[in-house]
Amino acid sequence: MYENLPQFFRSFWQQERSKSRALPFVIILVTAVLLVIFKLVQPEPPVKAKEEKSWKVQTHRLIDGAKRPQLQLYGSVESPYTATITSIIDADVVSLEVNEGQNVNSGQLLILLDDTDARLALEDRKSSVAELEALIISEKNRYQYDLAALKLENSLVALAEKKLAREEKTSKTNLTSQASFDTQKEALNNQKLALNSRQLTITDHPARLDQLEARLSRSRALAEQAEIDLARATVTAPFDGIILKTMVSPGERVRPGEAMLEMYATDRIELRAQLPQKYISIIKQALTQQQPFQATVKTNGKHVVTLDRISGSIANDGHGVDALFIMDSGAADTLTIGDTLEMALELPAIDGAFSVPVSSIYGTDRIYRVDNERLVAVKVEKLGNRYRDGRQFVLVRSDSLKPGDEIITTQLPLAVNGLKVEVRNQTTSNTEISHQTSGEHP
Repeated sequence: MYENLPQFFRSFWQQERSKSRALPFVIILVTAVLLVIFKLVQPEPPVKAKEEKSWKVQTHRLIDGAKRPQLQLYGSVESPYTATITSIIDADVVSLEVNEGQNVNSGQLLILLDDTDARLALEDRKSSVAELEALIISEKNRYQYDLAALKLENSLVALAEKKLAREEKTSKTNLTSQASFDTQKEALNNQKLALNSRQLTITDHPARLDQLEARLSRSRALAEQAEIDLARATVTAPFDGIILKTMVSPGERVRPGEAMLEMYATDRIELRAQLPQKYISIIKQALTQQQPFQATVKTNGKHVVTLDRISGSIANDGHGVDALFIMDSGAADTLTIGDTLEMALELPAIDGAFSVPVSSIYGTDRIYRVDNERLVAVKVEKLGNRYRDGRQFVLVRSDSLKPGDEIITTQLPLAVNGLKVEVRNQTTSNTEISHQTSGEHP
C-alpha cells in the first residue's frame, strides 16, 4: 500500500497541477498523511513509577540526665545602703569637695561647713556645765555648815528651855514679872523655829543635790551634743561608695535636715527581680532546705549572682514576689544604680527531663521523633526553659521518649504521623547537652 503512494501522488499532481485552486488541498492532504505516519512510527515513552516525597530535616539526639530549668528574669540594680547626707547644723557651706559620680572612701571629706555658730554654742554649753559644777560644790559646803550649825541650834534651844524653866519658878513666887516670863517663852519659840528651819535645810539637801546633778547631766549632754554638732561641720563619707547627686554649692546656707548629697555603697549592690507566682513555693522550699540559687547576669561579661532572700510582701503589681540577689563588689563597679539587667535563674534539677530546641515544639505540647525514616508524634509535658549562647531550649518529659531518640528540629508545614523524612546535616547537639547536664545533678 505504501509503495503505491508516491505513484499516486505523481499522477494526482500531473492531473491537478494546472489547477491553482487545488494547491491548498494538496498541502493539507500531505500534512495530514505525514502526521499519521509520524504517529504510527513514534515509539512508546517509558512509564516512570511514582515515588513518595521525602522531606529533608535536621534532628536533635536526646541525652539522659537531670536538667535544671532556667527562669529568665529582669533585675534592677539597687543598693540598700543608699544614703542621703543631710545637714545637722544651721551653717554656711564653705566648700564642696566631691562631684557627682565620684568614687569616695569611708571617712573622706565631702563637704566643709562654717563652724562658727557651732563653736559658740559649744562654749555656752561648757559654761553651763562649769556653773552647775560650782553650785554642787557650794551645796555640799552649805550642807556641812548646816550640820555644824544644827548642833549649835540644839544647844541654844536647850539653854532657852532652862531659862524659861527658871523664869517659870520665879514667876510663881512673884520674884519676876509676867512680862519677863513671856519674853523668855518667846525666845524659846524663836529658837525652836530656827532649829526646825535648819533641820529642813539639812533634810532637803539630797533633793537639792539631785536637782543640781540632774541639771549638770543635762548640761553635759548638751555640751556633748554641741561637740558632735561642731564635728559635723566637717561632713565625711560614712562608707566606700559613689556620689549619686550633689544638692548644695559653696556659699549656700543649709538648715538642719536639709539634703546636701546622695551616695550609695559599692560593696552592697543588689539586683531586685520579680519571681512569677507559680515558682515562689518551689524556691521558698528549696531555700528552707538551704539549697543555693544562682543566676547568670548578661552584661559585657557574664556575672554570677546568688539569691539572698525573698521579699516578705507581694510586689506592687500583684503578680509575684521580689527576689534580691547579691552581687560581688568587683562586678558592682561596672554597674549603675537603676540599670535593668537580663538574668537566668537556675531552678532545682528535674530527673527524667530532656532538653530540646524550641524549634522542635509543634503547637503547645507536641514533638516529632524520627523512627525508620518516619515521623512519630509525641505529646510532651513542658517543664521549663534553658538558655545557652543565645539559644532557647525547652525541658520536656514523656513516657514515650527515651535517651538516644532523634527529635526533628526543622519546622515542617505539614508534619503528620508517618510522614517520610530524610535526615540531613544531623545535629546531635552533644556539645550543647553536655554543657547542660554537667553540674546539673542534684
